[in-house]
Amino acid sequence: MRYLRSLIPNWAKTALRRTFVPLFRLVTNPKSKGVFQKKQSMVLSDGDRCTFFGYHDKSPFNEDGSKLLAMSVTASDSDPESECAPMRLGYFCKQVDGVFGQQFIPFAETSTWCWQQGCMLQWHPVHSYTQVFFNALVNDDYGSICFDVTKNRVVLEYHYPIYSLDPAARYAVTLNFSRLGRLRPGYGYALFPDATADEPAPEHDGLFLLDLQSGSRRLLVSLASLAQSAGDAGAQHYVNHATFSPDGKKIVFFHLWSYEGDKGRGLRVCEVAVDTGNWRELESERMVSHYCWRDGQKFLATTREKSGKWHYALYDLIDRTRTDLGLPFNEDSHPMFHPSDHNIIVTDTYPDRRRDQHLCIVNLNKRTSKEIAALYSPVRYRGQVRCDLHSRWDREGRFVAVDTTAYGKRKMLLVLCGD
Repeated sequence: MRYLRSLIPNWAKTALRRTFVPLFRLVTNPKSKGVFQKKQSMVLSDGDRCTFFGYHDKSPFNEDGSKLLAMSVTASDSDPESECAPMRLGYFCKQVDGVFGQQFIPFAETSTWCWQQGCMLQWHPVHSYTQVFFNALVNDDYGSICFDVTKNRVVLEYHYPIYSLDPAARYAVTLNFSRLGRLRPGYGYALFPDATADEPAPEHDGLFLLDLQSGSRRLLVSLASLAQSAGDAGAQHYVNHATFSPDGKKIVFFHLWSYEGDKGRGLRVCEVAVDTGNWRELESERMVSHYCWRDGQKFLATTREKSGKWHYALYDLIDRTRTDLGLPFNEDSHPMFHPSDHNIIVTDTYPDRRRDQHLCIVNLNKRTSKEIAALYSPVRYRGQVRCDLHSRWDREGRFVAVDTTAYGKRKMLLVLCGD
């Protein structure tokens, strides 16, 4: 069988997949014709442009839920080379009837972005009615901008890009996006070469804290110290997925290292104190993929044992414990806690054998899951250009916003979850 498959050219394999995967999907589930929703929903896009928001750890909704952030591009959304093409930033407005209007209102452009996390577009933690942060070129280098969308003007510019913001808007965490883009395509930026490419674990690079008042930054954790403690000083080390705790006192981040010759990578989860810079390892026995904060003490993560079994696990930073929740999933996903009820999360799945991505509301106490949508993902959206649902609550827990390719290209979908 393998020999017969090897005789089929790649173009023919692609054509067969694009023809028969959707057909198989319809045969096995005749009621589903690309999009299946059990709840009221609304599609939002910037005309014919590919429209999306990015990662699951940020909400596109402003404080009163009246505006929904989005990014749009004309470039192909199934081509990795499209990253860092000119991108338009804007928002959709909620109408008097409580429904979001279809008009996309642009306010800025950027060329520093990636398919998985966009340009880190997010609302200002304190001025979240009117101001946003995003990454952009500042003085011909990676930087970031604070922008007022109502006054249509730049409030502040920074000479460093941001990754995430602390809840009091005192600090941002930042890192080397060129190094991240080289070692983890789809998450960093490729406009400029990585100046640290020849260094496995630079002493002067790692996780930085950016002071949003002064614009200065300081190194919190160096890659050299991380590599030394991990025992793999010869591999290429980098950091990713760094977010502040809801109390702003801690940052959880991933320390990763890639071996030469595509021989895999190592991963562990670490925590660093914002005030002191003291850091420690939280998890290295299991592979942790995605996480979300519940409060200043605990976060929920999708974890995989060496046997391949997946668990939703709750980590307690004070007690230093990991508790498996026994949820009805054995796969990776992107969870996010309900804004007011921490017994509820929204989560999603990767494409199943029919290429369906499932959107689910989960009750942690009852260990039950309720599917609210199934969205088809065409085969061409794989690898670096995949479009995960990256489910995100609004501020009240009534809507969930996702990115989807079920309509032929990236669009945003709002699903009503409340009454």
